[in-house]
Amino acid sequence: MPFRNIIVLCLVTILRPALADSPQPLQQIIARMDKAAAGFKAMKAHVTYVTHTDVLNEDNTETGTVIMKKIRVGEVQGLVDFVTPDKKTTTFEKRRVQIYFPKIKTLQIFELDKYGEQVDKFIMLGFGTSGKELADDYDMTVVGNETVNGTATTRLQLVPKASNVRQYVTKVELWIPDQGEPYPLRERISQPSKDYRIATYTELEINPSIKADDLQPKLPAGVKKEYPGK
Repeated sequence: MPFRNIIVLCLVTILRPALADSPQPLQQIIARMDKAAAGFKAMKAHVTYVTHTDVLNEDNTETGTVIMKKIRVGEVQGLVDFVTPDKKTTTFEKRRVQIYFPKIKTLQIFELDKYGEQVDKFIMLGFGTSGKELADDYDMTVVGNETVNGTATTRLQLVPKASNVRQYVTKVELWIPDQGEPYPLRERISQPSKDYRIATYTELEINPSIKADDLQPKLPAGVKKEYPGK
């Protein structure tokens, strides 16, 4: 074998792990997101939420299932059915969030109209939002590459451009699979208080069949309604 070929072979052998672990370029991920957003209709997954409270240095873990359906451009409807540690159901529709606590037969209703379209964009973050829309609203950077549940992903950091959004969220991080559909397997939302919430999705299905009833909480008769903040 010629000496030059030996050198090339050695370089390829040395660099192959680094090349395999290189995160995808940002523009490539944005283009993949643009393509996926056009065809997004719904999603379903198992989800694990870890909520970190900084002042207490405490983590709270919840698990359940989540479904989301695109109603029209810029609007989605969804339901999260928590099973541990306590059962509860959270729904969101038209800037209204409802949380049903079956143990006390109470439905809490939160009206979020005052936050405007920022609520819609935030709910759709990562699912149904194009890469271009994200680039318009956030300063996006590639942090690196990580493996999430056995899948190679590129980790993105999104810093809100609008000062009114930064009052509530300092940054969002998305773990986007390097292969296949570019929907996040993990999301982290950080707040100015240094509290954060991590959502990890497994058994993710894109565009499953979802009926209107699937997006409504199953409420028994005699449910008490509360409107916190009013």
